[in-house]
Amino acid sequence: MFWAKEPQKQNVFWLNGLAGTGKSTIAQSFTEVVAKQGLLGASFFCSRDYLDRRELKYIFPTLAYQLAYYHPLFQSHIISILKDNPTLVHTSLISQLENLLVNPLSGTNISCVIVIDALDECIDNEPSSAILSVLGQFVKQLPLIKFFITGRPEPRIRTGFRLPLLEPITQIFLLHEVDPTSVNDDIQLYLTTKLTIIAKQRSDLELPNPWPHENEIKDLTKKSSGLFIFASTVVRFIESGHHDPNERLQLLLSEVNSTSHEGHAGIDSLYSQILLHAFSDVCEPEVFADIRDILGAIVLAFNPLSRRELSTILGVPTSLILTTLRYLHSVILVPSDEAEKIRIFHKSFPDFLQNNKRCTNDRLRINPETCHGDMALSCLDLVKDLKRNPCSIPPYTMNQDILDLTQLLENRIGGAVVYGCTYWARHLRLSPTSKEFAGQAVDLATTVLQNSPPWIEVMSLGNHLDEVIHSMNSLLDWLDKVSSFFYHSV
Repeated sequence: MFWAKEPQKQNVFWLNGLAGTGKSTIAQSFTEVVAKQGLLGASFFCSRDYLDRRELKYIFPTLAYQLAYYHPLFQSHIISILKDNPTLVHTSLISQLENLLVNPLSGTNISCVIVIDALDECIDNEPSSAILSVLGQFVKQLPLIKFFITGRPEPRIRTGFRLPLLEPITQIFLLHEVDPTSVNDDIQLYLTTKLTIIAKQRSDLELPNPWPHENEIKDLTKKSSGLFIFASTVVRFIESGHHDPNERLQLLLSEVNSTSHEGHAGIDSLYSQILLHAFSDVCEPEVFADIRDILGAIVLAFNPLSRRELSTILGVPTSLILTTLRYLHSVILVPSDEAEKIRIFHKSFPDFLQNNKRCTNDRLRINPETCHGDMALSCLDLVKDLKRNPCSIPPYTMNQDILDLTQLLENRIGGAVVYGCTYWARHLRLSPTSKEFAGQAVDLATTVLQNSPPWIEVMSLGNHLDEVIHSMNSLLDWLDKVSSFFYHSV
């Protein structure tokens, strides 16, 4: 609101947020407030679910129509322009913007805010957003007009806002970087309000008093992990008129780490949409195999991995990882620095990818056992090549005598190998128990254990010698399952 009212502020505001963080809800609230205050010029809420809201060609004509409806002076200008050229609505985007908005607005002193929500949901095949590209060329000619735009951080949107003509006049707000405490407070208020309304509407039932309890609200808030769509999906699940709301609430709370019920209530459609959009142009089975390998490694890693580490573990170029994740920034936090860790935004996404009842696209669905097996073999393959004293530490040196030990491990060994040393057995424990896989794994594990000092040295240097014990227990658990195949060799 401060940006909207202050004339010296930048002309463009990009509310950048991941999927489900509440961008459209904020845009709707913002639009209602500026409308009441007489600041709204026009708005367009994009949606891939509706043909007339996912086509770029409808945006500028719709905005022009609304401006004409609310501003008589603009109306007289646009009527004159359309009389001279009634086919303008069918021309290029740049022609539409120039003739339907820029020229008539230039002839007035109208000061207003124009809202475009969910720009990423429009069909756009340009490498840089077509709307943002043309807007950058003309926005300086509209000093009294402010554009409030929301969208996920998808490649063409990010590239569009980085264009030289647009970047200097754009204020960016990263919704997913808001203080988590503030977000949780808002979600808690939302859940309390909505569930209280449900309780009042279900007077036919004898609900506990109070319902919901404060601790139950806190547990649901924690489970939402800052994702507003998750919280709203929970509410939709609980408010079903065909079920007891308290029974549904307890069902959610009884499965603290499960997200399946929320998924069935609506969030799965969001993830399906994102995946469909991300890989709509892929048809080769081998490409989908690479995608599954990369997503599986990210989803099932016991600690977050960077692009560089993933590249080493999977044996693929970092460029392939970047390409795979290019359209998934709405659900996966992908740092620009290849050395920084990639993180899943919300636990419901990995749950979705691994569940054959929720993720119906078998080309993208992840088989946990297969992925753990691939990761186990890759980690073992890295670990087996370690040499004694891999960091060249002088004899009798204690860990506390080494300056910046973490950086030394990174420089001399690399994060991928350290990860492999730490988690190879944990992945193996969850791997397939088929004879073919077991043969590969036993051969590699035998090499690693015969060459055990370098691997244990790495664990020692990382102050994780306890992981050696966990690894041996995990290995023994898995060997119990496959020992019938390799009794003599084991």
